[in-house]
Order: sequence, then C-alpha cells, then structure tokens
Amino acid sequence: MQRLIAEKAPFFGRFFIADLSAVNEKCTLYLYFILGYAGRMRQIVFILFISLSLSLFAATKVYKKVNSDGSVEYSDVPFAEGGKPLKLKPLPSVSLTPLAPSTHAAPAAPVKPFQYESIRILSPQDDEAIRSNNGNLSLRGELRPGLQSNLEHHLEWLLDGKVMSGVSSLNPSLKNLDRGTHQLQLRVVNFKGKAVIQTPTISFHILRVRLGRENIYAPTPVAP
Repeated sequence: MQRLIAEKAPFFGRFFIADLSAVNEKCTLYLYFILGYAGRMRQIVFILFISLSLSLFAATKVYKKVNSDGSVEYSDVPFAEGGKPLKLKPLPSVSLTPLAPSTHAAPAAPVKPFQYESIRILSPQDDEAIRSNNGNLSLRGELRPGLQSNLEHHLEWLLDGKVMSGVSSLNPSLKNLDRGTHQLQLRVVNFKGKAVIQTPTISFHILRVRLGRENIYAPTPVAP
C-alpha cells in the first residue's frame, strides 16, 4: 500500500510518505482516494484545454455540404463526405482618422466692469458769487466718457442735498433761485440708485436785489 500511494502522488515527494504501519488502514484508504482523484482532475483539465484550443483553431474555416434532397448543411468541422470548405471574404477593416489636436482658444480674460474716467462741474465754480436778480442760473457739467445709457445709468444734480427732479442733462437751467449760499453736486447713478461716480460738493452764492424797505436800490416814490 505504501508503494502504491507513492506512485499515485509523485508530486508530494516521498518525504511525505512515512511508515504507514502505524496508520489506521481506513485513513490510508482515504488518502489513496484523494491522491488518485487529484491525479485524474489534472488529466481532465488538460484534455479540456486541448479540446478548446483545437475547436478555436478549426473555427477559422466553414464547411458546406449539399445533400441529395437539396438541403444544405454548414459546419465548422469537415464532413465525412461530400463537404467542401467555403472561401470567406475577409472582414472589412476600418481605419480611424487620428484626432486633430484641440484648437479651442484659451478662455478669454474676464471683462472688467465699466468705469468712468472723470466727472466735474464746470459752472458755477466753487465759492463763486453770481449776480442774478431773477435767480436764474445755467449749470454746466462734464462726464468722460459719455453717459452709458445702455447700462441704465442716468445723471442727477443735487441742490442743497436734494435731487432736482426733471433735471437729467449736463447743461440744465435753473430759475428763481433764492439769494444766498447753495450747495451743488453732480453724479451718475445706476438702475439701483447707487452712485457710480460723483463730484465733490461745491458752494456758490446767488446775489439778488431785494425789493422792499430794506432794499436801498429800490426807486423812491414821487409825491403827488
């Protein structure tokens, strides 16, 4: 029994086979069965591998057979008689055009928000005294570059801290201003009413002749 097991399992080496005289006979039979089954499994796997290789090699050809009744048979293995191999057309090949390098332009730099260069009041000058007996006054302003209406910008003149309604040009005319000192400012505001650019506040003085007892320039009444 010891010699039989050694022949069935040469891959284990004889150093695994000890004196079996001290081993139970039942265990010896189990070991013999396991070693024999492992040997047969190796043979089965080898046969399957060879069979698969041969079938893949033979699949490169197709055979055709026309029977006596006119029926046609096809097979990937040669027929015993009456069959002949078919000449198959090669599969069409597809040539891929290499992709051209990307021509996408680099992302453009972010557009900076629009900014005005300057805004100023040309007339009246700061701290200027203006003689106007009727209280009329012409204003002149300057804005560079011009007003950007497409950005929903508009002009505002502020007289004594209050926005003058209906005045939206750089050269408006005011009427009947009170005598005394006034403050004036020009600015550009956006659609939210926030100032985009503005001038410093300037002061000017309106000089008017007051008609009445205090007016020394009033004409003296003639007695009848």
